[in-house]
Amino acid sequence: MSQQHQSSKDVLDRRTLAGDHRRLAELLRPGQSVLDVGCGTGSITAGIAQAVQPGGEVLGLDRDADLLARAAARFAGRAGLSFACGDVLAFDAEARFDVVTAARALQWVPRLDEALARMVRAARPGGLVVVLDYSHERLRWDPEPPASMRRFYAAFLAWRAGLGMDNALADNLAGRFAAHGLEAVRVTDQDERFRRGDPGFGAALDIWLHVIDGCGPAMISAGALTEREQGEARRDYAGFCRDAAEGLVMVLRAVEGTKPGG
Repeated sequence: MSQQHQSSKDVLDRRTLAGDHRRLAELLRPGQSVLDVGCGTGSITAGIAQAVQPGGEVLGLDRDADLLARAAARFAGRAGLSFACGDVLAFDAEARFDVVTAARALQWVPRLDEALARMVRAARPGGLVVVLDYSHERLRWDPEPPASMRRFYAAFLAWRAGLGMDNALADNLAGRFAAHGLEAVRVTDQDERFRRGDPGFGAALDIWLHVIDGCGPAMISAGALTEREQGEARRDYAGFCRDAAEGLVMVLRAVEGTKPGG
């Protein structure tokens, strides 16, 4: 999903099933069939394929052909793993998969209920739907970033909301799951917490530089941001990351539910 993945390809490449979709890793079993929506460069998807062997299979779905080409090249020949280029909103499979999952992808989907309906439809009766995503409204830096970055972030949230994206997705998923008929809905805290000196601290902070670079042009085109504001936010935030940032918390929840009828 091109719009969905604003992080760099390198950020996506570094992700793993065990480290970045921990609740799903606990749920997978050999022999299962899995659909991974918004699979990006396939790093987590490849971990899923390994976890469901022997006998399992995973299909990674993404609408970004460049990301999929990277995934196919990296994981060519991996047992039980295939990729398809397509949008979840047009994905038409009924009762096919034991597990349907999306990690950090639905945050970029404006027509969220349509996407969830497609995901539920793709799950077999008794199958699991597992979504991992953020609540952008509850992001916390320690200390607060510079004023230019705070202004950018407020504009970012407003721009997203104007496009129909859910800035509190992690907090709203359980209710949405229930509304789509899923049962035994469970929410697991998967918050990403970093302190200076921790492994991955710099990379976590840098995600927001990728957001400034990746979303900034679209925000400017929409009138939500000026080029000057984008440049100031990037400059000041880069300095903050280098010299002042001590902590970052990104609120992240794994929400799972069972499709009735199994």
